Amino acid sequence: MILRMSSAWVLAASVLGCAAGPGAAVAPEAPEAPEAPKAAAPTAAVAHVVGDKLVGPDGQPLLLRGMAFGNRVWQDDRLPRTHHDERDYARLAELGMNAVRFYMHYQTFESDAAPGQWLPDGFAWLDQNIAWAKAHGIYLILNLHVPPGGFQSLGKGKALWTDPQNQQRFIGLWRALAERYSKEPTIAGYDLLNEPVVENSIDEWKGLAERAIAAIREVDPNHAIFVERVNSVGGEWAENAERNFFRVSDPNVVYEFHFYKPFHFTHQGAPWVEFAAQNQRYPDPKVAEVEWFLSSFAVGSYGSPKLAAGNSDWTYYEGKPFTVSDPSLVIGKPALVASLTGAGKCHFDDLLLERVDAAGKPLEELYRVDLDTARGWYFWKKSGGGKHALERTGHTDDSAISVTQTSDDANLGADFLRFRPVQGQTYRLSGWMRGDQVPANASCQIRLDFSRAQVPVQNRDKAFLAQELDAYVSWGKRQGVPLFLGEFGTILSSFEDDRGGERWVGDMLDLLRERNLHFTYHDYHELSFGLFVGEGALPDPAKVNQKLYDVLKSKLAH
Repeated sequence: MILRMSSAWVLAASVLGCAAGPGAAVAPEAPEAPEAPKAAAPTAAVAHVVGDKLVGPDGQPLLLRGMAFGNRVWQDDRLPRTHHDERDYARLAELGMNAVRFYMHYQTFESDAAPGQWLPDGFAWLDQNIAWAKAHGIYLILNLHVPPGGFQSLGKGKALWTDPQNQQRFIGLWRALAERYSKEPTIAGYDLLNEPVVENSIDEWKGLAERAIAAIREVDPNHAIFVERVNSVGGEWAENAERNFFRVSDPNVVYEFHFYKPFHFTHQGAPWVEFAAQNQRYPDPKVAEVEWFLSSFAVGSYGSPKLAAGNSDWTYYEGKPFTVSDPSLVIGKPALVASLTGAGKCHFDDLLLERVDAAGKPLEELYRVDLDTARGWYFWKKSGGGKHALERTGHTDDSAISVTQTSDDANLGADFLRFRPVQGQTYRLSGWMRGDQVPANASCQIRLDFSRAQVPVQNRDKAFLAQELDAYVSWGKRQGVPLFLGEFGTILSSFEDDRGGERWVGDMLDLLRERNLHFTYHDYHELSFGLFVGEGALPDPAKVNQKLYDVLKSKLAH
């Protein structure tokens, strides 16, 4: 978020007292429906859970504060020697950190050609990292970031859920790791799976997690196990009343969540997420923030003028004023409507949001938006086809947004342009449209939409971060279990041009300290989120994200 092979690896294994290796046996079959694992007294002094606390090997409360080592898992690098070396553990200790969430790729330990035949150099690489971490007082949280079946986070990795063989490999790998490191105090715990995205039900991950825990407990009654909530079900990224957490039967478990809110800020311009907006700021009092699954559309300015049928040139369409008289309407945002376009095409550009008086006279300009990018606009369609695109011919420049081929109700909405309407005030959204072969029954319109919310709507500021963070924290309190914020972070471009990345990180660290939460920041060394920027060579102090480094140093190194 997100290294040289030598004989020292073999030496490290003996110094640490590690087993010679799990051998080349095929992963044992796990029972399909194991009995619930029972709590067992630890047989070694390692980190474990007592009630709602994580305690260290000495039995005293332990608070993990650290960084993720991405280990080039997205590049499928088996042995990521260019990601870090011992100096990087020392750098984290100097920053006041005591933990690394250590991302692992299953191919470090086994190949697809020979499942369950463990690769000695993979375990030697992990042994070397344990030795480095131990030397600098750093705990490792072993995280299986890429399991057999594929990386989960972007809605992929379905083969983990559809192929029983992949599940057996997943369980077998964790059993092998747990057997090897059952008494290793440098390991804070086993983080079973990164950002699960299941196909049908949360119970899919709960069932697999229970089976993996049962296999681990056969060989390691000691270490804490970290179980992350589900990220999405069947491609739906909403969160239920439990925020997609669930309990497992083992009591020695830390429950995990990740936090990248507001998403349009933390992922602005991310090339792998086309939906994310760009050039966002934090804080920003003009932007209204509430999670989309906690809001519901209520009404729009339906009477705003519609684009003429057929072919038309760029024309300014002044929107119909809308007076907010319902106190439940707490969010406003633009909608670019393009229903039943068929082969026709609607073009949109240069939006203007105003607050006006009863006669329509402008009182305040809230924003102007040149539609020079499709980033941040979410395309909703009731059914059927349709697509939107960035056009290279606009109203006054070389850009506009178009929608075509819709066969039902469809529109583009922009959450990053949401605002908090004031009761009794009147708003108007206007802009420019033109058409290509627009059918007579089509509805192309610049509309202002208003929604209700299940929780208070905040500005884009620390209050929003606190409100969302506390939604997760309150679950842990209700359940009486420890929580771990396994990933939080913001993209490198958010630190540029005074957009406020360092302010976001500072506010997050303050909130985490106030709530006494375990955390690891994503990420230490990579191109998009790295404390050290770049890849292909070991971290270079000349390529540090200085703003991020300074805020971490000021908040943690004391």
